[in-house]
Amino acid sequence: MKSLNVKYKINFKLLISILVVLGVGLLALYSVSFESVGQNNFSRQLIFVGIAILVLIFISNINYGLWEVYAKYVYLFGLFMLIVVLLFGEKQHGTFGWLKIYSYHIQPVEIMKIGLILILAKYFFKVNKNDRRLKHVVITGILTFVPFALTLMQPDLGSASVLAAIWFIMLINWGIKKRHLVMLVSLTIMLSILGWFFFLSDRQKNLITVALDPQRDPAGVGYHVIQSITAIGSGKFFGKGLGHGSQSQLHFLPESHTDFIFAVIGEELGFVGVLVLMAGFLFIFYELFKIALNSADNFGRYIVEGVMAVFVIQLIVNIGMNVGMFPVIGLPLPFVSYGGSALIVEFFLIGIVFSIHSASIKSKSRNMGHILSDGQYDLD
Repeated sequence: MKSLNVKYKINFKLLISILVVLGVGLLALYSVSFESVGQNNFSRQLIFVGIAILVLIFISNINYGLWEVYAKYVYLFGLFMLIVVLLFGEKQHGTFGWLKIYSYHIQPVEIMKIGLILILAKYFFKVNKNDRRLKHVVITGILTFVPFALTLMQPDLGSASVLAAIWFIMLINWGIKKRHLVMLVSLTIMLSILGWFFFLSDRQKNLITVALDPQRDPAGVGYHVIQSITAIGSGKFFGKGLGHGSQSQLHFLPESHTDFIFAVIGEELGFVGVLVLMAGFLFIFYELFKIALNSADNFGRYIVEGVMAVFVIQLIVNIGMNVGMFPVIGLPLPFVSYGGSALIVEFFLIGIVFSIHSASIKSKSRNMGHILSDGQYDLD
């Protein structure tokens, strides 16, 4: 008797969707590379892409069940790195969230995203499916609050918000009771009010208020948003063409390779480019949803839901920043914005997703039965 022995490692629909989004991002980075600094960014991004693909291949070949064993170590390593960056980090864009290694910079909070997803997935997986007590909300809340607080101390409001969103979305998917959810939302509102008066810096408050009305500070924080909206609107249907965007090429648009790369796409590739980008993201989320739904166990499902949380939140907030709906809090556009730490971690997470996808298909194959030597099935 021969077993059905086919290696399923890659979900090609998901991979192609990611490559489409990545390709649009590389086109935009290439466009803003006509300046000397930009050329360096584009060359580096190509190196990061190569490393990210190697990471994807390696991680996708690791049985995702091992992450249940090592989840706490990844989580603790992430906490350690967040402490290290507070002590020895280099200041960029107003935050001490970067560690410099030679000419490259590492953002430890990206590692923490992996650790938090894994530790929460493990915890929820170990809880009895009928046990929805408040203590589980509290324990997972503490697991989230520690890295959240360390990230907020940098201060990096954007990344801290992503960590909180990971917990909140995974908590809902786990099955938090309605009364506990109401308590959590009420507590969040209270803490937000307290945070506004006692914890947020004047700069962070300004980012939030100006997001509602960029004209309040047109020469300061509002300048970024005004230029971004102008760039997107001027692209119209087909865009101005790569390298021909006035806002991006003449340096009116700040951080055109990171926070505001969506504006570059809107200006130079127009509605068509934005449509291709959004279609790519839509297919990514659709495939992730299917993989989560068909996971062999809840541990895999929780991981995929956590990965979706990261991508969805960053997509919504980044585009919201570009069109003036959210404050400019420095969140990259997944697979698109320049940056090695974010891109490598994103492909790392997709590698785990591929491993979960592989296991789910193999599990279905075993349930269907085994292939006999004469080609017929021997059902279990």
